[in-house]
Amino acid sequence: NTFRRISHLPLNMNRDESRATRSGLTAEADSINGDQSEESSPLATRSSTTSKVQSGLVGLCTVLLCPAIVFGLFGLESLRKFPSSGHSVNAEAGLPVVPAGVNFGGWLCLEDWFYSGEHGNSVMTLVQSGQGACLPPDLPHLLEPWPSEGFLTQRLNQSQGWEKTADIFLAHRHSYIGESDLQDLQKLGIKYIRVPLTWAAFADALAPVDKGVYGSHNPDEDTVIVPDPFYVTLAAFATVPRNWLKELLHRCADHDLQILWDLHAFPGGAADGTYNGVWPSPPEFWMQNVNIGDRSIALADTGLWVAQALINWVEGLDDKARGAVYGVSLMNEPAHMAASDADQGKAFIKSEQQVLDWLASSADMFRKSKLPSQNKKLFVQVIETAFKDFDETVIPWYNDKFSKSEQQSWAVMDRHWYIAWYDKCQIRTVPGGGAMCDDSLEDIKTLLQGCANSFAEDFAKKFDGQKASSEFSVGTYSEATLACNDREVLKAFLEVEVKTFDSNGIMPFFWTWRMPYGKVFEPGWSLKALAGLETSSAEQCFPLPSTSIV
Repeated sequence: NTFRRISHLPLNMNRDESRATRSGLTAEADSINGDQSEESSPLATRSSTTSKVQSGLVGLCTVLLCPAIVFGLFGLESLRKFPSSGHSVNAEAGLPVVPAGVNFGGWLCLEDWFYSGEHGNSVMTLVQSGQGACLPPDLPHLLEPWPSEGFLTQRLNQSQGWEKTADIFLAHRHSYIGESDLQDLQKLGIKYIRVPLTWAAFADALAPVDKGVYGSHNPDEDTVIVPDPFYVTLAAFATVPRNWLKELLHRCADHDLQILWDLHAFPGGAADGTYNGVWPSPPEFWMQNVNIGDRSIALADTGLWVAQALINWVEGLDDKARGAVYGVSLMNEPAHMAASDADQGKAFIKSEQQVLDWLASSADMFRKSKLPSQNKKLFVQVIETAFKDFDETVIPWYNDKFSKSEQQSWAVMDRHWYIAWYDKCQIRTVPGGGAMCDDSLEDIKTLLQGCANSFAEDFAKKFDGQKASSEFSVGTYSEATLACNDREVLKAFLEVEVKTFDSNGIMPFFWTWRMPYGKVFEPGWSLKALAGLETSSAEQCFPLPSTSIV
């Protein structure tokens, strides 16, 4: 177990005990996979033309989970109905409508732009250094910006040591989302929460790669730092104790909320974007084997192990916790940017069929599990940027792999939709979009309605079964400093989107719930802020004077 030198502070072990445990391991650790290939080095990275950049480090807080208030189980009938949303209105919060669901982005899967303080700019990070400036409350600033969760974790481990790194992540996780957030969602009438996770929530599934590194901790109780199995010396991740996740489910049940668990980042990176955990290094999930332990194992296979582990875990939950699970999404944005990257000579998948075969294999694991009979959903997330011709490729594949009965019961076709990257639909403060921020509200609403109809009606026409858009926002331009932040415009945009999704049978999840440490992005990307429920925090997020993240 050579990697544990940099790893963990178990939640059930005091620091003196943990130091003693590691004393015999430190000498071995320095030799672990030190021969990282040149291709895996920071010098061999390439820029991504898109990415949601997440930053997230929040400080030490000793208690995350509040006691349960009311014990309650979700009835089977409520699970059978596919939810809509446009009818929900919360005038007290100043929102014309609320969506069926919301994302807890930036919490258990970090993106740098969430933590850019007041100096962020682009929703898709354009500089390889990244926009991450902090990890409040325990890390208000850094000597250099961070680009992705894996790079941040590894840098903290090297500069601060395993003990402090664990404290920083515990602080973030125990303070970013709290009881008041669940109460706010319940008051707003939002019923569903999509929770993005990295593969490290099920790191023990990689025990066949190296049992000492990935299989020697207690996944129910311990927070440990594990290396990315390809970028072994460049990227690391903090595991998430699963008993803590189970308690979150209990708390959601008490508030009449359900969670959609979303596997958002995979070993070696399965998409070209900062949320993949290893950006700006190239995504290698689809092409390479692991770089540690048994090197005959393909990274893509480890991803299937992680997906199976999530399914198994949900199956084994107690009734109350399992009742608070709405469903699972076994890969977020598979092979995002693969089509355009291939055109630029930077192919990172073997073929489009490989991506579809992986999705089919993971869906078959769900199909063979108990989850369909337990009325859980499988969100099949597919993104247009992975394919040369999305319609010609994905539509027949989906109808072939999922029967009409499955599409009407547990399979959900899931597509993300943002106008921030569509010139003709953007609302900017500078020319080049579809409208200017100070155009008449009626003209802006007409533009937005046309754009929303174009997506939603096309989606509904091409996919007959259950449909969702598990990510949408009211961000009007990818360069947030030049986007429209007029609250009346943004609220009108929300109403157009939610009602259009609803009328076309599409279940929407707003991206995201809160973004208190990315103030530039907050107006268009935080539903909590748009609802007027975000309060200022005592924690600060600011880059040092020598740091540039523009």
